Amino acid sequence: MKGLARTTALAVLIGIVAGVWTFRGRAMDHYLGTQTYEDIYYLPPPQWLQVMSLGYRRALADLIWLRALIYFGDEFENRGAVKHVFNYGDSMLALDPDFERVYRWVGVAGVYTPAGSPVEYLERAISVLREGTQRFPDNGKLAWDTGATIAYELLPRLPKDDPNREQLQLEASDHMMAAARQGEGPEWLVLTNATLLGKLGQSEREQRHLEEMYAIVRNPEVKAQIERRLSRLRDATYAEAFRNANAEFEERRQREFPYMPSSLYFFVAEPIQTAPNAPGPG
Repeated sequence: MKGLARTTALAVLIGIVAGVWTFRGRAMDHYLGTQTYEDIYYLPPPQWLQVMSLGYRRALADLIWLRALIYFGDEFENRGAVKHVFNYGDSMLALDPDFERVYRWVGVAGVYTPAGSPVEYLERAISVLREGTQRFPDNGKLAWDTGATIAYELLPRLPKDDPNREQLQLEASDHMMAAARQGEGPEWLVLTNATLLGKLGQSEREQRHLEEMYAIVRNPEVKAQIERRLSRLRDATYAEAFRNANAEFEERRQREFPYMPSSLYFFVAEPIQTAPNAPGPG
């Protein structure tokens, strides 16, 4: 009787174990089936990593850097959404804010993704690049990346009537001028900067930038183009100063002696201060 009870108990136990094992296998299959390859690249929040580093922050940042490079490669192979890029960037910079390469990496990885980047990704990438230019103001490559990303990636995606468009154009120009001064960016960058400033009505800055860069540029073809631009700008500046001086002259005549003809007022009016080499009213 006892033997039968033991056999029954053993059979029941085996059945329970088999059922649990089967259920565990199915649960594991379900878990793995719901996971994406991106889930294995998850990182804890940056605040946790600072504690987990046990003081070896730079060493942990280096390890995350290696993992980030592998992750980005996997994203292209699997045409993923690169949803962890900014988490990786934030984590590395929280551990080591002087990790210079990370700023540029986020600026590339957050923008040039396999599935395309929404505007929000571009803005986050630019935000990281801005932090980089503030921390490394003498890094021409970072300045070029920041300006070019704003000018050629973000601005074309914004509506034409976006209220921030002009401010972003000026910011892009500032970064790209900084890059040009440090010899970074393509050879045509100085001409692009000048064109952008001209479109924004910044003719004086346009002229100063061309004059400043003329001594730095080595390409004779670009130098010749700068010379032609400067010649046109100087002529335009002279003409604008002439128009402004005459407009001020007429405004003062109307205010002080509205009954007096211009030809007579010319002899009694106080001289008008004009820009150097600019003509007086006539």
